[in-house]
Parts: sequence; C-alpha cells; structure tokens
Amino acid sequence: MAHKKEIKRVKKFLLKWLKPLGLLWWAIEVDYYSDPDEIMKNFKTDTSDVTLVMKVFADWRYSEAIINVNLLATRKMNDDKLERTVVHELAHVLVNEMREGEIKHEERVVSTLTKAFFWCANPENFNGENNG
Repeated sequence: MAHKKEIKRVKKFLLKWLKPLGLLWWAIEVDYYSDPDEIMKNFKTDTSDVTLVMKVFADWRYSEAIINVNLLATRKMNDDKLERTVVHELAHVLVNEMREGEIKHEERVVSTLTKAFFWCANPENFNGENNG
C-alpha cells in the first residue's frame, strides 16, 4: 500500500511538469523499484556510498526516456523535495543530447535549470538558496 502512495506522489509531479517543460511529445517510461536488492543493483553509485533517488536513461535521437524511481528513497522525502527531484530528472531528459563523457557538468546545468524552472513558475516564492 505504501508503494502505491509513493507512485501516486511521483506521478502527480510528473503530470504537473511534463507539459510546462515541453516533454509531452517524448515517450517517457517510468519504472518503480521497491525491492532492496533491485535498488542496490540499480541505484547505487560506483564512486560512493550514495544511493540515488531517480535515474534517467534518455535517447534524444528518438525522444525516448526511462526514469527509474527508488520508492524506498522517495518515501523519505517531503513533497517539496520530491517535486524538485522530479523536475531535476526531467531536466536531464532535456539536456541529455549534450552529454559528453562525465556527467559532472550536466549535473550543474540541470541543477541550475531546475532552479530556473521553479523561479519561472513561481517567482514571488523563490529565494534562490535551497530551491533546487
């Protein structure tokens, strides 16, 4: 039951942001994971003990993307943080075509875009510090 609630939360933010970010014409599949073994296999980073909340695999040539969601991590997030994480991952879909080599520069660009999207959507409530 808890997993259904988490899926519903993620879907709420996906539906809210797909159109404003111009991603409705993309074929985006969302896969949800709640099994701890699958999460360790699919969401553990190679360089640290960090376990990711979401992971995007985009193919810009065909406007297709898969977003993997770690439900054990999303349930620890409040709605504000979850929404920002969803927008951050959708921004990865938008800029994936530009990726060359490491993802470090893409992460900075995506973090900046996430802040810009939230500022455009609601400038009077944006302080620029922890928004994104």
